[in-house]
Amino acid sequence: MKNIVKIFLVLLTAYLVAAQPATAQFEGEVQFLIQNPGAQMGESASLNLTFTQDRIFVDSNISMNLMAGLSARGVLVRNDLNDFVVITADNEGLKVAKSELDGLVSLMNQVQGRKPDTNRKPFPWDEKVEETGESKEIRGYTAYEFILKGDSPGERTSVWLTDQIKVNWGLLLDAWYTTGSSQFDHEIPIEMVMNHNSFPLLVEVYQDDEIVMRTEAMSVNDTNFDRSKTELSSDLRVIGLTDLMMNFFRQQR
Repeated sequence: MKNIVKIFLVLLTAYLVAAQPATAQFEGEVQFLIQNPGAQMGESASLNLTFTQDRIFVDSNISMNLMAGLSARGVLVRNDLNDFVVITADNEGLKVAKSELDGLVSLMNQVQGRKPDTNRKPFPWDEKVEETGESKEIRGYTAYEFILKGDSPGERTSVWLTDQIKVNWGLLLDAWYTTGSSQFDHEIPIEMVMNHNSFPLLVEVYQDDEIVMRTEAMSVNDTNFDRSKTELSSDLRVIGLTDLMMNFFRQQR
């Protein structure tokens, strides 16, 4: 299941390379269901995104292990304060400024011996991406289908995008360049699944013509959603990056 979540997070994170939109920010909550239809136990997970004017909160019912001693169940992106708050427990959060994130990723790349990919080839859009001309209503929004072709006839990714939801991803734009582009592969073209004029409502990944991952927006709420998700509660204990690193090194002894 964590692999399924990772696949979708790659798709979602890929949006972050888009230029910032001139249109109004979508404010509301989008709830996604992530499924592996072929799994015997019917594996599924939820991924929820809450948007307000200057902030984005992302949470899931599955915690993600970031490093030893640190697992996250949600991330608050505060564009107005130029920082991220990783919610690590019910009463604790890790605040990381954008400049600190850049430094941390650089350090991790050095430790892991990872070098910048200077030989990356342009993505072959004309060969790999097809607009099918198909459209349908998903949660009250008109969505259009795009196909990313795989290496074999039975491999493809179907992405349904709507131009009726437009999001300003703010800090996440730079976060992709410093974090996502160095951690994930580049088989999926970033601009396909995220650009400033569209938003994904359905993603289906096929292997051997069978769906191996399906992510669908189960609800889109732009009226009575919980705006407090993009604010820190008064009883949340916020720690800094220095505190985190000290705890990490203590555990390595």
